Parts: sequence; structure tokens; C-alpha cells
Amino acid sequence: MGSRAVTISSLSLFLAAWLATPSAASAQVTSEPAQKDATTGIWSYALPSEFQSGPTPVRVILPDPLATGKRYPVLYILPVESEGSFRFGDGLDEARKLNLANKHQVICVAPSFKVVPWYGNHATDPKVRQEDFVVKTLVPDIDQRYPTLPDLEHRWLLGFSKSGWGASVLLLRHPDLFGYAATWDAPFLLNGENHGKEWGPIGIKDVFGTKETFLAVLPPRLIEQAPDAWKNRRRLVLGVGPDWKAHGTGMHALLDQHQVLHAYLPNLQVKHRWDTGWLGPVVDQLIDLATAP
Repeated sequence: MGSRAVTISSLSLFLAAWLATPSAASAQVTSEPAQKDATTGIWSYALPSEFQSGPTPVRVILPDPLATGKRYPVLYILPVESEGSFRFGDGLDEARKLNLANKHQVICVAPSFKVVPWYGNHATDPKVRQEDFVVKTLVPDIDQRYPTLPDLEHRWLLGFSKSGWGASVLLLRHPDLFGYAATWDAPFLLNGENHGKEWGPIGIKDVFGTKETFLAVLPPRLIEQAPDAWKNRRRLVLGVGPDWKAHGTGMHALLDQHQVLHAYLPNLQVKHRWDTGWLGPVVDQLIDLATAP
């Protein structure tokens, strides 16, 4: 894959000191039947949740055809913008153009959020709990609705920029739920002080509510707290892009320092959007990790 030359770092991926964090709920989720777009083949439906201020669209691409009796991994393609906004492109539509569902025999899922997503839980507002939405509403709904392989080894996360940050946090905080995450050009090393806009980029305060809530889930902190488990399995793809390059290379050094085994793609220096060519190589590497013997 060209820049697919992977630098394999020294060990240690993370099981949880967070086994106390909530896993996916098993309760039934009431939502409407999905409708298929005749042009794109993308299915969509509105998903209600107590963790958002109203129902939000979930879009899905299924392998075509779905084999009778077969169950599939799920690739959660995490958005970087709030519901209905696509200034940085559309991750699911890019997955459609690349034919990822058929190429990799995977169900592709793109949720959406009322508030710009940073994949955290607000300190006080019960309607802005994005982490809980993913873990307790979205994942159970997808597992109930589609023929999934409902285990961590077959639940994969993908994101860039803030959603790459979110993918890494969800993987670290829920290693009993998600098995792998692929990221590109993400601000991994935010620390509440190094951005110059209050205590983080746009939207962080709206999602977390307090600085303390935000600081509790920083990737470097979660990595430092991780136990010496999963050392022999790479579960994170770290792709470096131009906008947050120092954060990508710094995250790579931090993972090496803590002996976290990962795949490293440092040469994907393209425009900070979904549709500039990085998505295919990053997903290919994710699939290599998730399907390795």
C-alpha cells in the first residue's frame, strides 16, 4: 500500500483499569426501520437515546449481498462534525466509494450527534453524553438490528481529527467492547493548556462541561494508567497527517515509551479531510491488525 510501510512499535496495549466503566447495555432500543437510498445504497434511520437531546440519524452500508447465516464485523466510522454538517467530507460516503463493506466484508456504521462530537460525557448535562450514546445505545442497537459478530475482536473504530482522538479514547476506556481503532491526523496531546482557546479546541467545553472531566480522559493519561495487558497484539493504527503532525509523532513516541504495540503510518501528508486518500490505507492497515492470526 505504498505508505503502508508500517513501523511496528514496541509492546503494550491496554486492557482496562477501566473494567468498571460501563459496557454496552443489553436493553432493547426502540427505533424506526431503516430506509435504503436507491442511489447510494446507504441505509439510514433515526435512533433515539436518553444520552442525546433528540433522535439522530444513523447510516449504514451493508455487504451486498448479505450471506445467509453469516455474521460480520462492524466498522464504526466516527464523524468529526455535528448532525448534517460535512465541511470536511463524509466518511461513510468515502467508505462507499472505496467499496469497503464488500472489500473487507464488514458492516460500516456512521452515527451522528446533536453537539459537535468529542466522544465524552458532559459533567452535568444528561443529554450530552456522547460516550454513553456510543457504548449504551448505538452498539446494542447495531448488534440487535444486523447480523454482527458481537464481540470486541469484531468491533472496530475509525476516525480522524477529533474523531480520531475519540476513537483512541473509546478504545482505551472500553477495551472490553472495542478491539481495534484506526486514527489519522488527530490532536492526541491536548492537555487543557496547549491550544490557546480556553482549555481546548472548539466544542470541547460543550461536550465535557468542566476541564476536570476533559482531563480525566486524555489519551496520554489513559495510556499511562493502562495495565501490562494485551502486550502481544497491535490494536491501534496511528496515521500522521499535516494539521496535527506534532501530536501524531508525539503520540507515537509516547506509545513507544509505554511499550504499546501499534501500527504507525507517518507519511499520509494530505489535506485534512475524509476524501483526500488516507482512508483506504488506514483501513487496510486496520483490517490487517484485526484479522492477523
